[in-house]
Amino acid sequence: MQIKYYLFFLIILIFSSCKTSKALVVEKQTESRLSDTDQRQFDYYFYEGLRLKDNQKFDQALETFRFCIALDSLDAGAQSETGMLYASIGLNNDAIKYLETAVRLQPANWWYNLQLISMLSNSKNWTRAIEIANQIKHYYPNKEDVYSILTSLYKETKEYEKAIAAYDKLESLNGIDQSISFEKFRLYVLLKKQKKGVAEIDKLVNKYPSETRYQVLRGDIFLQQKMPEKAFEIYQQVLKTDPQNAYVYMSLSEYYNSVNQPEKAMESIVSALKNEQLDVETKMEVLGQYVEKMAQDSTKLDETETLFKLLVDRYPLEEQVHGYYAIFLQFRNRNTEAISELETMININPKNAQTWMRLSQLYLAERNFIELKTLTNRAIDNLPKIPTWYFYRGIALFQLADYEGALTTYKTGLPLIEGNQAILKSDFYAQIADIYFKIEKKDSAFTYYEYSLEANPKNLMVMNNYAYYLSLEKAELKKAEKMSAKTVELDPKNSTYLDTYAWILYQQANYSLAKFYIERAIDNLSKDEDPGIILEHYGDILWMNSKNDNKDDAKALEMWQKSYDAGNKTDALMKKIENKGWNRL
Repeated sequence: MQIKYYLFFLIILIFSSCKTSKALVVEKQTESRLSDTDQRQFDYYFYEGLRLKDNQKFDQALETFRFCIALDSLDAGAQSETGMLYASIGLNNDAIKYLETAVRLQPANWWYNLQLISMLSNSKNWTRAIEIANQIKHYYPNKEDVYSILTSLYKETKEYEKAIAAYDKLESLNGIDQSISFEKFRLYVLLKKQKKGVAEIDKLVNKYPSETRYQVLRGDIFLQQKMPEKAFEIYQQVLKTDPQNAYVYMSLSEYYNSVNQPEKAMESIVSALKNEQLDVETKMEVLGQYVEKMAQDSTKLDETETLFKLLVDRYPLEEQVHGYYAIFLQFRNRNTEAISELETMININPKNAQTWMRLSQLYLAERNFIELKTLTNRAIDNLPKIPTWYFYRGIALFQLADYEGALTTYKTGLPLIEGNQAILKSDFYAQIADIYFKIEKKDSAFTYYEYSLEANPKNLMVMNNYAYYLSLEKAELKKAEKMSAKTVELDPKNSTYLDTYAWILYQQANYSLAKFYIERAIDNLSKDEDPGIILEHYGDILWMNSKNDNKDDAKALEMWQKSYDAGNKTDALMKKIENKGWNRL
């Protein structure tokens, strides 16, 4: 038996079929209260109301049924139809009023009661809904739907004991059932009556001794109750009778984790994933939970790789298998192979935006801008309304020095950005600004930096770039200093932001303070950051600071040389080195 829940069945009943409507009419009073003429008029308008409702002319139908009620206010069918039409336009209180009248006129009518309970539930009037459900229980004492309704309502009011009693009645009508037993177990746990909850599972175990899944569940309960030894004993018993049971291996994994044996826990998961009896959806769920641990366990790399290859061979059209294998390969820094798996995913499902995103990010991380350009062109062909592809394509074109192409790409993608994507819009504007600065349209660049900050005032990278470019132009230095100071305040260990702030101070001839911040920038340089420009700036600041301290001259020359050796091989820098500085006057 499948448990039925009727908390919100309004959608089914709101516009009953013609068959249902006729059934309601059949239950009208056999003794007419009207004259023959009035009765004929009533019947005509009643059926006309049904026709209008079926044709979805709800306003006209409502007025027609209200006219019926004016003719005969004691007709339950007209009251019910009026109530449901009010419900359809969201006037719940009016709907409940008419449905209450229908139930009062015909208290044994199943459909009127059901409609009223539905409306009361939608209005969260649980108390009255329970009253109505208990009333119809007297008319239908052996109708299982009544008790399904009551269980749902009692759970809403957290009257768990009464919900359990309703489940007991369902069980008496239909026998022991897995769904009922599991739900009663859950309710007993909520009531902190674990023993009674366990007894419900024991009933399943006793009734279905060959169903090992119930025994595994019994072991899981022991594990939850901090009795791992008893849980392990049950799991071992299950393995003896059903060694291919995939679920017991998953439970064993939880057991081994609870007793701090992670290696055995992983072995159990691998056994489950290899098991033919475990459905692919569950395998994917398990893989999702454990893929990172499997990828990071250096002692089991060969075994893990074999497992992934086995799963890929067994489920070649399962996107997630290739996706999780790609994660494993990325953890092992085998990006070329990861890209191959992601390409397979795209071939399986070219409409999966997440896969395109992962591939784009991989190519970007690899700085493979030619492939990134090709990939984003394909992404745009398949999913042309997603602005992210235009963003990545713009990056690729910019890095390939196709500045006009990048600019066109960003401006094509801008209208696709939705109103709630302010951060993405800010990033688009920032990229456009960078391009304009690169092609020496500096006024346009500064305009788009303003657009970017208007869209996202907290965009620190934009504040930094905008401030730095203003300092290069020696324009609006106070504004540049204010923006740059904000970036340092919010990210005080970012060497790029510290360098920009130091350079702006340098442009304002505040050399001692500039020296303080450029040294903080040097201190916070990471191993993968290019130090060239920062070292050159450090040399420049030291050189000008020598007005105050002649010891800085030699160090300035040292920094310029280090900058050049680091790859910053510009003519301007070489001239500083060859001339040993410049005339500070």
